Amino acid sequence: MVASFIDTNVIIRYLVEIPDSISKKFKGVFPFFNRVETGEVKVELTELVLFESFFVLTRVYEIPVAEASETLSKLIQFRGINLPSKITMLSCFQIIQDKRIDLVDAYLIASSREKGIKGIYSFDKDLEKSGLKLLEIK
Repeated sequence: MVASFIDTNVIIRYLVEIPDSISKKFKGVFPFFNRVETGEVKVELTELVLFESFFVLTRVYEIPVAEASETLSKLIQFRGINLPSKITMLSCFQIIQDKRIDLVDAYLIASSREKGIKGIYSFDKDLEKSGLKLLEIK
């Protein structure tokens, strides 16, 4: 079975709605995600959708960064979620919780660790504090 992509708005409805008070239009997200969790339904999740979900949760719904990171970490471990960079993203969300840095920096750190990259062209001292060597831009 070929999986279909999943969009941010479906993820957000699942994570922020309350089953008893959800609009009829969105009611299907709960049984849908139950099937995704068990692997009965397969979905393709992209990093961009995951990043957008994080930003909507933290900026629009004002969910604390650590809570959003933990919630999305649990979600991407559902059996029906296909995310090629799952290990990198789990590491990224753990870095966010541990170091209290932004999502993109955490992603760069997680990716560099996975790929064995030691340096980065950046002016960001948070990346340096996290073990990456800031390379001189000439």
